[in-house]
Amino acid sequence: MIKNTFTSNYTIGEMAYNEIPKICNIYGKKIVMIGGNIALEKAGQGIKESIKNSDMEIIDTLWYGGQASFENAEMLSEHESVKKADMIFSVGGGKALDTCKILTNKIKKPVFTFPTIAATCAAMTSVCAVYHPDGVFRDVYFRYAPAEHSFINTKIIAEAPIKYIWAGIGDTLAKGYEPEFSARGEKLDFSNSMGVTLSSLCKEPIFKNGTKAVEDCKIQKSSDEVKEVVLSIIAATGTVSNALEMKYNSCAAHALCYGFSILSKIEENHLHGELVSYGVLVQTMMDNNIEELKKLIYFYKSVKLPISYKEFGVTEDELEKVIEKACSTGDIEKACIKIDKEIYKDAINKLENFVQSIVK
Repeated sequence: MIKNTFTSNYTIGEMAYNEIPKICNIYGKKIVMIGGNIALEKAGQGIKESIKNSDMEIIDTLWYGGQASFENAEMLSEHESVKKADMIFSVGGGKALDTCKILTNKIKKPVFTFPTIAATCAAMTSVCAVYHPDGVFRDVYFRYAPAEHSFINTKIIAEAPIKYIWAGIGDTLAKGYEPEFSARGEKLDFSNSMGVTLSSLCKEPIFKNGTKAVEDCKIQKSSDEVKEVVLSIIAATGTVSNALEMKYNSCAAHALCYGFSILSKIEENHLHGELVSYGVLVQTMMDNNIEELKKLIYFYKSVKLPISYKEFGVTEDELEKVIEKACSTGDIEKACIKIDKEIYKDAINKLENFVQSIVK
C-alpha cells in the first residue's frame, strides 16, 4: 500500500506577508481572496501591499459563507472569479480555512492560508472539520494535502481577541495527548511513529510559554512566547496531524467536543478548543494519569480554561445526550482502552470529584 505523508510549509513573523510574491508566483497570477469579513479587513490590506510590485493580482474577494460546510464550498465553486483564479488565498479562522481547503480539493487549485487567529491547526493540516449548515458537526474531510504554504502574521494574531489563542491552546494540548492514547501498544510505521513522537511539541511549549503568551496577547504584544505558542498551535499540531493516520489523530477529547456540538447554546457560545480542552481532562482521567491531570488542571487555572462541564451551563440530562453523540463518532474507535458511555460517565464524575478535591 502506498502512503503519502505531507509536511507543511510556513512563514512566520510580523513581516510574513512580504514573502508572498516569491513563494506564490510560480502558481500563477490571478488570486481570489476568500475568508471571514473581519479577517479580510485585518489582513487584506497587508496582502495587497505585498503583491503591488509584482505581476500578481487579486481579481475578487469573497466571504466564505460563515460555516465550514460542503454547501459553502459548492457555492464558492460557482463564482466565475473562482473559476478564473490560478490560486485561492484563504484568510481567517479554522472554518474559513477548512472551507477553502474543501473548495480547492474540489476545483483542483492551490490554496495558501493566512490565519488571523491561532485557535486551531487548520492552516497547516489537510484535515477539515465539516459541519452541517446549522452548525452541528458532520464529519471530517481530507484535502489531498495541506495548503501549499501558510503565512502566519504574529502581529495580527496577537491583536485578535484573546479568546482565540486561549482556545487554540486547549485544542493543541489535545494533540499532545490523543495520539499516544490512541496508538499505545500499537506497532507503528515511520510516519505514525513520527507523529506520536512530535506530539510532545503540542504540549511542552504550551506549558512553558502558554501563560505568558496569553498575558501578552491581552495587551496585543507579539512576543517570543506568543510566537512559540502559535507555532505549537498551528505548525506542530498541523505537522502531527499530517503524519498520523486518522485513527491516531483524535480520540476521546475531540469526540466529546463533537458531542457538545449538538447543543445550540454550546455551538453559539463556546469555541472548539475550549471544549476540546475539557475533553483532555476527561481523557486523562480515563487513563487514570493523576499526576498529569494535576499538571493540566493547575495550568488550566493559570489561563482560565474550563475544568468542569458545568462551566458550559450544561445539565446532567444534556450531558447524557452529549455523551451519546460522542460515542457515535469515529474518534473513539481506536484507543488503548475500550470507550463507551459508561467509561465517559465514570471519568466525568471522577473528574468532578477530583477537581473539587484539589482546587480551593
